[in-house]
Amino acid sequence: MDDIMMKDLELGKQLMTVNYPHLHILGIEVIQGGGIKTVWKVETSAGIVCLKRIRKSLPIIKFTTAAQAYLSTKGALVASIIPTKDDELYFVHEGYGLVLYSWIEGSDLDMEENEEHLDTGLKGLAQFHKDSVGFVPPADCTTYDRMGVWPEHYEKMLEEIKQWKTESEKQNSAFHQAYLNIADEMINMADQAVQLIKNSYYSEWVQEIGKYGYMCHQDYGKGNALQTENGVYVLDLDNLAYDIPLRDVRKLIAGRMVELGYWDLVELERLISCYESIFPLTQEQRKIIYIDLLFPHKFYGYVKKPFKKSEIGVEKKLQKCYRVEVEKIPVLQQVLKIN
Repeated sequence: MDDIMMKDLELGKQLMTVNYPHLHILGIEVIQGGGIKTVWKVETSAGIVCLKRIRKSLPIIKFTTAAQAYLSTKGALVASIIPTKDDELYFVHEGYGLVLYSWIEGSDLDMEENEEHLDTGLKGLAQFHKDSVGFVPPADCTTYDRMGVWPEHYEKMLEEIKQWKTESEKQNSAFHQAYLNIADEMINMADQAVQLIKNSYYSEWVQEIGKYGYMCHQDYGKGNALQTENGVYVLDLDNLAYDIPLRDVRKLIAGRMVELGYWDLVELERLISCYESIFPLTQEQRKIIYIDLLFPHKFYGYVKKPFKKSEIGVEKKLQKCYRVEVEKIPVLQQVLKIN
C-alpha cells in the first residue's frame, strides 16, 4: 500500500470517528482515492456505509444532499444519507464537503454495451425522473437550474462553432484545416436544431412544469445505476439539476448508437418506448428528444477542448466525432420530417 493510500485510509478513520462517533468501525477501505474526490467503504456496527468527499462548492452540496434526502424519504431508489453527530447531511473538512451514504449492493448496468441493461436502466431513469418532482431547495444553497435554457444554450454553442471556424482560418495545423472542411455542415446541423427547438413545445412544457419540477442526473450511466432486488438504484447525485427530463435520455440513446456503429430507426423508437413505459411522453415531448439528438453535442464536446481549454486537437478524433454526427442525419430527418 502506497503512502497516499495509507494517508487516505487514516483520514477516513479519523473523519468517521469525529463525525459519526455512534458508529463503531469494524473495517475500512479506500475504493477511490489519490485526489479530492475520495470514496471510502466502511464496515460499521450499523452495517456497511460509504463515505465520500465531494469536489463541489458547499452551497451546491447543500442543494444536492437536501435533494437526495428528499428523494430517499419519498421512497425513491437512491442511497439514504446518514446524518452526522450534529444531525447534518454533510460535514466539512479542510474546505470540502463529505457525506456518509448507506451502501447499496447490486450489479452495475453496462448500458452502452448491453441492450438488456440499457432497457432496465432507461426504466430506472424514468422512475427516478418521476420521483424527483416537487423538491424545494433550502433557502441558502446554490441550485443547478437548466429549466428553459435549451434554446439559449444551443445558440451559444452554435456561435462558438462559428467563431472557431474563423479562428481555424488563421491556423495551418491538420486539425484546424480539417475543422474548416467540416465546420459548415456542423453549423447547419446546429442551426437547424436551434430553429426546431424554438418552434417546438419546449417553452410551453417548461411553463407547464413550473418551479421545482423534474431533476436530471446529468451523468447517468455505468457506475451510477445499480440493479438490485428492489429495482434500479440511482447513485452519485452530485450534479442534480432542475431540467426537463429528456437530456439524460438523449445521452443514453446517443451512446447506444455509437456503440452499435450506426443509427437505427427501429432501435431509436424502441429505446424511447422503453422509457415511455414508465414515463409516458406526448408526440410533442418525444420530438424534443429528436431535436436534442440532432444538435451536434458530441462534436461540440470534443472541439471545445482545443479551442477553449488549450488542449492539442487531434484530427483523427475530430473526424470520428464528425462521422458520428453525420451518420445520424438520415434517421433524424425521417422522424423530424425535415430535409
